[in-house]
Amino acid sequence: MKTNLRGKARYLALALPFLITVLFFLHRYYSYDPQASTHRVSPANHEPNDFWVEFFSRLEAARPAAAPIEFEGKAPVENWEPDIDHARANIINMTSEDEAALRVSHRGFITELPAFARHLPYDAETTGIVTTAGAPNFGQVVTMVLMVRQSGSELPIHVVLDSSTRLMDDLCMETLRSLNVTCIYLSDVWAGITPHPPKFSLYQWKILSILASPFQNVLFLDADLLPVHNPDAIFEPGSEPFASTGLITWPDFWTPSASRLFYAIAGDVEVPPLTSRTSSESGMMVIDKARHPDTLLLAAYYNYYGADYYYALLSQHGPGEGDKETFLQAALVLEALYKKRGSGYAPTHWMTNNSNGKRKKGYWDVKTLPKVHGRTSKGEWKGMFMQQMDPMEDYRVVMAATKELNEADYYTDSSFLATVGNLTKGIEPDPTRYMFYHHNGVKLDFTKILEPDNPIVALDEEGKFQRLWGEPDWIIKNTGRDVERQLWREATKVWCRTPLKKVCQKMKDIYVYLY
Repeated sequence: MKTNLRGKARYLALALPFLITVLFFLHRYYSYDPQASTHRVSPANHEPNDFWVEFFSRLEAARPAAAPIEFEGKAPVENWEPDIDHARANIINMTSEDEAALRVSHRGFITELPAFARHLPYDAETTGIVTTAGAPNFGQVVTMVLMVRQSGSELPIHVVLDSSTRLMDDLCMETLRSLNVTCIYLSDVWAGITPHPPKFSLYQWKILSILASPFQNVLFLDADLLPVHNPDAIFEPGSEPFASTGLITWPDFWTPSASRLFYAIAGDVEVPPLTSRTSSESGMMVIDKARHPDTLLLAAYYNYYGADYYYALLSQHGPGEGDKETFLQAALVLEALYKKRGSGYAPTHWMTNNSNGKRKKGYWDVKTLPKVHGRTSKGEWKGMFMQQMDPMEDYRVVMAATKELNEADYYTDSSFLATVGNLTKGIEPDPTRYMFYHHNGVKLDFTKILEPDNPIVALDEEGKFQRLWGEPDWIIKNTGRDVERQLWREATKVWCRTPLKKVCQKMKDIYVYLY
């Protein structure tokens, strides 16, 4: 009997380290949320991250003592014309008291920004892809992850979650983890913070997810943003434009519609001409936290107070109002304030290139305009996605078109495009180098494929299934492979490993018929 007890004790001693390891990883990836899932385990004795305590404290300390902006009407929807400048739309009327309060808030936050930016946490020399999701769009994230891996990318991926379900938890632990994806639950990250962070809206999650990921170099992708070419080379040593800027943004179709009041509130900075650039399209963005902590935190301020003030100030209810303008405009404002350093502002030292020349800082807003691709079904055309250019190809053609200009000035001169006229007519990028397809016309969430009239599934005049993107020749010519066929194949495998049996069968039927 004693021998048996000793044997049990020995086995228990051997098993204990394994059990501790398992519990550690369960704690690492899961926490209990009674509103969402019964599969996750609550973190024990969780201490709030010092950065997040400071983050919310500083943002609340800068809360504007102004009434939320409300106004009728909206900025006109205009396709950007780089040859044509005109007066900006002036729709917002604000009392002098509210404008003064917003100025005080903005200036106070900027003044504290140099110290605050030094506390932005990240793991040095790490690079990865970040996205954000919740229960409503998690199916799109699965599609995006599959496309990332099909492109050949080996970058790790962080999915920052604002909510959870049992199915999401299972996919995070099994399918996504096998694809080098980590799910980060913000409910875990913020556990123990007092007072608890406020409830955030759709557009605010982008900046929160970038900050929550420990990657230093981030390629942010919306859940409906599909890379069709490998983006990893963007981050290679010496790869331009990232090497010399640390920030890459992409264009939308529209004329910028920020109010002049925004530039006044931001410190009476110069209002850029409308010919300088299009409005921004923030479905994808590349940023280095080591060079742009100030840019990210000012963008966080604009988003934290976006719904009440800055979304309206930056778009005036124009197309796509939300977070889209907050990132590039944060960089432009910091640049302008640095140039106005005699005005009493305390500029951040990150706004200058390092003297050793090894870590330059600026911004690159891609000049190649997006293209729209769609599908015709039963005589009706529907836009499927926006094509956005490979930034390395964009850099190549822009530099070729402006080779006589001072390249160093370009990185931080917000009025550069206005000095060279219509640059879009002078660049001819390789049309097969569109790297990203922003699938905002039809959301590729295959869990919804059974819904009546779901636009993923379309029938022709004869009642036959149609491909998503049209003829395979077009797909192969522009991507080098039948991306759509690969996506359906891999997505079918994923969803057939879940309890969604009817979804699985529908996807199998379509795949067999079309591909």
